Amino acid sequence: MGEHRRDIDIAVIGAGVLGLATTDSLVRRGADVVCFDGRVPGSGLSGGLTRTFRHRHDDERHVALAVDGRAGFAEWERRSGKVLIGDEGAVYAGMGPADVKGLALHGVAHHFVEAAGQDSVFPGLAPVDGPLLVDPGAGAIRAKHTIDALVGWVGDRIVNAHIHSVTVPADGDGVEIQTTEAIYRARHVVIAAGTAAPGLARGAGIDIPLESRLHVRPHFRVRGYEPGRTRALPCWVDRAGIWGETVYGSPIGDTGRYVIGLIGAEVDIPFGPDGALPEGSTTLDDARRVVDYVERALPGLDPEPVGVRVCVMTKLPAGSDALRAWHTPGVTAVAGHNLFKMAPVLGELLADTALEDRLPDRLADAGAGALVAP
Repeated sequence: MGEHRRDIDIAVIGAGVLGLATTDSLVRRGADVVCFDGRVPGSGLSGGLTRTFRHRHDDERHVALAVDGRAGFAEWERRSGKVLIGDEGAVYAGMGPADVKGLALHGVAHHFVEAAGQDSVFPGLAPVDGPLLVDPGAGAIRAKHTIDALVGWVGDRIVNAHIHSVTVPADGDGVEIQTTEAIYRARHVVIAAGTAAPGLARGAGIDIPLESRLHVRPHFRVRGYEPGRTRALPCWVDRAGIWGETVYGSPIGDTGRYVIGLIGAEVDIPFGPDGALPEGSTTLDDARRVVDYVERALPGLDPEPVGVRVCVMTKLPAGSDALRAWHTPGVTAVAGHNLFKMAPVLGELLADTALEDRLPDRLADAGAGALVAP
């Protein structure tokens, strides 16, 4: 070991769900791995209480990853003894036969319900015009329970340190990591650091065109909810726009609360690394749009919000569901949006990358033009 540095085999930067899943996979394979994060695990992009697990994506390769992600969550449930994805299912408005080709290709159970039968799949939804798509294997992810389970498995590998930089030294001896606690050299570094990923990856010669935006998620009480007696509302994706907005929604476990967020090009606020917002921008405008939508579309919810979460969303140029991985000798980086549901399978693939120092074919071909650096 060098006099002024600590040598390790594999470093994972970021203790969100992807970093923790990668660390867990490596630990189970007997690897020497350390996970770095300067914040409480799961407090960045993985923060909050709920996410939607859904199989449907525009890209059939992402459907395949979601299928394997669901199987991975089932294994995490077995290991933890906790329910990590509920059985609420998901309902979509604005979908047709062309939108379910990926589901059919990968054998995902799904069906359409005509408007006359909408109460059987989504009680408390205003009358719709047209069929609803149902994904019965979908459900609300218990996000905090998932993070807690992962930390329980790998907590002794987590180092609470802020990462200043990742560089590939000219001497070719591994990858150098400058932290608040020490200087490390690692054989391989996996960067799964959310909004910090572009800055850290740049030191290794990787350019990540990631955009960060502030996103508001008001949550509402479910009318007449009684724990253990009231039927849980399903997750919701409205791409039809018949009530003036396109949105997603998810129950928050068995709390009797339901979260709604806007989707689309004209939502969220650009959020730079300096924390500055465009002049005149405020998340209150998006919050009001959500409340107006709930009043029109979801009579099963009390339209007065009982809380609001403002979180940071990351998006690649290819779109809101884009996933991309980058690799250069000694360094792998991953970025995207809506990746929580795929964390179990992505963790395995990123662990493969760290052990073999190359992108597995499946990760290199995950969509959105995954790049292998020369």
